[in-house]
Amino acid sequence: MIRQEYKWLTDIYVAHRGLFDKKQGIPENSLPAFKRAAESNFGIETDVQMTKDGVLVVFHDDDLFRMTGIKGKLTDFTFAELSQLRLDGTDYGIPTFDEFLKAAQGVNLVVEIKTHENIGEVERKTYEALKSYKGNYCVESFNPFIIRWFKRHAPEVIRGTLSCSFENAPFSKLKKRLLADLKLCKWNGSQFIAYDGATIADNKAVKKFAKKIPIICWTVTSQKMYEELHDCFDNMIFDSFIPERKDFK
Repeated sequence: MIRQEYKWLTDIYVAHRGLFDKKQGIPENSLPAFKRAAESNFGIETDVQMTKDGVLVVFHDDDLFRMTGIKGKLTDFTFAELSQLRLDGTDYGIPTFDEFLKAAQGVNLVVEIKTHENIGEVERKTYEALKSYKGNYCVESFNPFIIRWFKRHAPEVIRGTLSCSFENAPFSKLKKRLLADLKLCKWNGSQFIAYDGATIADNKAVKKFAKKIPIICWTVTSQKMYEELHDCFDNMIFDSFIPERKDFK
């Protein structure tokens, strides 16, 4: 049985990077995508990084090119420089984390902290910003040390491990096994698992953890995929379609 303090994680479907829609000119991780998700009563998953001058912003990729046409790592730019860029050919810019929190309007949040060096400052700033949010929230990361930081310094924040098969990752076999098979989740105090839909059904470690903590599937991209996999998870992070509302448990 899912513990009561985690129950909200399973109640409402979560829109991946907001409820974006390229055909309607609403890019991922943009303020209109977040507002659209909130107005539709979906939770929101998003990504946090820090600029060169220490400002938290919402952006998924390490490199800026896919979403802005500019080459270079986001972390090498100041916020003033980033504020001149536009997302995916629209008039929308890269939001700050504070702007994201306002746009989310109190819906459930799943905040991914992108992996980075010198763990501590990004986590502390994210934690401080989330304290004022008037809604449920949790943090997640592929990096087990980031989750460990929250266990040690902010244990009241619900935290979870993001994972996948890491089949094509440039890691050693040992590192792939440790991450894919969730070997560090007890060590870092993970309270939920978010696992890739491509391999969630076959992962024995996911099935083992499912007896104790919530399992979230990312990223579900169709109603058919949901129907095929829904027995493997307690909630989903979705994009590319509007799911039939079977949530509100």
